[in-house]
Amino acid sequence: MSSNTNVADTNRTKEMIHQISVRLLGIIVGVLLFSITLTSNTTASSLNDKDFQIQAIVLSNLGPGLGFSYKFTDNFWLNLEAQSLSGDMSENSDDGLTREESGFDSQTTFLNLRYYPAAIDGLFAQIGVVNRNWEAKKEIYSKQNSQRKAVYRVEYPTSGYNLGVGKSWIFSSGLTTSVSFVRLITDEPSIDYELGDDWECNSACQADFESDVNKYSPKNVLFLNVGYSF
Repeated sequence: MSSNTNVADTNRTKEMIHQISVRLLGIIVGVLLFSITLTSNTTASSLNDKDFQIQAIVLSNLGPGLGFSYKFTDNFWLNLEAQSLSGDMSENSDDGLTREESGFDSQTTFLNLRYYPAAIDGLFAQIGVVNRNWEAKKEIYSKQNSQRKAVYRVEYPTSGYNLGVGKSWIFSSGLTTSVSFVRLITDEPSIDYELGDDWECNSACQADFESDVNKYSPKNVLFLNVGYSF
């Protein structure tokens, strides 16, 4: 039993190191792109002479994605962003009697109206709607006969609102970068525990699963985007 625990702990540590490395790499790439752009363009270009922006979501706690913006007045832009993320919520376990598998899959789409005040170039506030196609669940199987003993399933509201602030930098070459913070305003998810006749999930079991769910159901979302304006 201790051997299995050590292996699980080792795998979990490797996964954490991998996730941290990917995030650090994303930050480094973003900073390098920003630095290169800044040094190669001595003067920044105003958003007033651009009508479109296309950006890649380089770093976000809801996964990578793409964004498109259209200017319909000097101070207002319409912004559409879509991103996705999937993976394991926790280490899949095998205790000799049962096998557990848990995972999440999310696709998130934002449609925002962004306001750029004339007083501060590049600063913006946004308000809009969000559409979420999120799924998270844990399945427990009998190792003896592969029969499913339980399913813990999360039901997420699909629609909501978002509020955010951010800062964009645009340079004479057309390259852009932006950083933003967005708050999701949605109803809370519900969790359905489908238990077999010979399976029990007590309050500690439910608290453990709900803790994993909370890690992958963020209400506060950070974005680092890099792209091009024209």
